[in-house]
Amino acid sequence: MRAPLHPSENDRLRTLADYDIIDTPSDADFDEIVALASRICETKVSLVSLVEETRQWFKASQGFAGTETARENAICGHALLQEDILEIHDTTLDPRTLDNHLVVTEQGMRFYAGVQLKAHNGLPIGTLCVLDDKPRTLTDLQRQTLRTLANQVMTQLELRRTLRNQEILRGEMDHRVKNSLQTVQSLIRLYAGKIKDPDALTAFAAIERRVAAIVALHRELHQSSSIAQVKMKPFLGGVLNHLSATCPDHVSIKTDIADFELASTEATALAVVASECVANAIKHAFPEDRKGQITVTLAYTPEGEVRMTCRDNGVGATEELAKPDALTSLGLRIMDASAQQIAARVDRQSTSDGYVVTMTFQPVQS
Repeated sequence: MRAPLHPSENDRLRTLADYDIIDTPSDADFDEIVALASRICETKVSLVSLVEETRQWFKASQGFAGTETARENAICGHALLQEDILEIHDTTLDPRTLDNHLVVTEQGMRFYAGVQLKAHNGLPIGTLCVLDDKPRTLTDLQRQTLRTLANQVMTQLELRRTLRNQEILRGEMDHRVKNSLQTVQSLIRLYAGKIKDPDALTAFAAIERRVAAIVALHRELHQSSSIAQVKMKPFLGGVLNHLSATCPDHVSIKTDIADFELASTEATALAVVASECVANAIKHAFPEDRKGQITVTLAYTPEGEVRMTCRDNGVGATEELAKPDALTSLGLRIMDASAQQIAARVDRQSTSDGYVVTMTFQPVQS
């Protein structure tokens, strides 16, 4: 006997779809629950069953070979209509199940007990159920345990739904922030095009570099599956590619960025420092159109720290760096402030081969 539809079937199906759980891979959290349900209830089979329009699909199963059955064979459909646990002691004697395909086969199920999986709005989306090939009766402790485990299933489903919704919201926020910052970038370029004063142009360029770093950060966060982690290879590589496009023809940027993730605050600090290093090198390291290269590397050290090295093959420490003007001094202070935010060490060194800045820190998640 096929179970009648739930009185609020359309709302129930929409609620189930909102969890976006159907046909997802197996999950250890649910597998552990069904294993425990079978052990405590002393049954051969236990299932986390989610009842769709035409089938019931099993998010987790113990002792059952398939991943789904047709809706007409879903004993759980009857459990959706019963407020408390549905317990059928002998399925061959109950009119709801005596002709069910799962019962009439040679090694059919002779016992069923299922507890509703109730969503946040009170509608049942499926059951946690146990089945056996012989008639039986659950003890009070087994019934209560089944109810408790069903609550745990819903806790896991709600957690996943909440995290997914947060990901969607966070992605939309990052997308809007990125678009707004790109508008700011356009305005900066528009106003800079009307300015002739060299110092003012340098200041506008410095502002645009900082905005570009933040735009790149939000672009990477928008594409990332993580709320707080940033993939450094595409992120820092993108920032440096943007800076490369602003280099004069006689200066090039070479990068060697290792493929790992860092916290967003750490990624931002690195991007700001790298931007300032490149800007200072462009301004001071290659006078009179001297041809040169800026190299930026990022990797873990053997000690488990993260180290970024910004090196140029220019003229080394110049008088401007030794006694920086207001804008250069501002850039150095921004570098130091960014480093302090993540407890990083910044070392500057002039060598016979140019100027080197290293930034080293212990990441939050090593």
